[in-house]
Amino acid sequence: MSGNIELTLTPEDYDKAFTEVSFLLDMFIETTVAFVGKSTPALAVAAGRKMAVNLPIHMTEKTPAAALDEFIRVMKIQKMDIDGRLTGPEAVIELHGCPIGSVCKNRQMEIGGQACQMFHYYIAGIMAELCGLPARPKTLATGENCSFSLAFSGVRP
Repeated sequence: MSGNIELTLTPEDYDKAFTEVSFLLDMFIETTVAFVGKSTPALAVAAGRKMAVNLPIHMTEKTPAAALDEFIRVMKIQKMDIDGRLTGPEAVIELHGCPIGSVCKNRQMEIGGQACQMFHYYIAGIMAELCGLPARPKTLATGENCSFSLAFSGVRP
């Protein structure tokens, strides 16, 4: 077995991997919803909080503005086409070419459905952990470009 197999991968190999990851994500979401039910958002938030601890982020101040700046910075390093802005007590996050939307299309899942909602709650968990305030997501738009807001509890407008 070659130690440099990634150098010999073809576009077809990447397409197959994307199809497999899409299938696994679909099964994970279906299973989670079936077993966890109405607590699915809480599970996604908990997963996001756990992920926040593992992100390469050092917060000098725990505010929604600082958390949003750091979150966007790290996601852009990962090549995610993402923007965010604070509008009063809410953050608005915009994803261009949303990776979850691509998975939904691949698996004929509803855009704006469970996968999207879980992803938004997951990001809410990350942001809540980073800024120290609970955050509740609200979907604004779905599709090739996705946007959602995060309302932070305890932030004055």
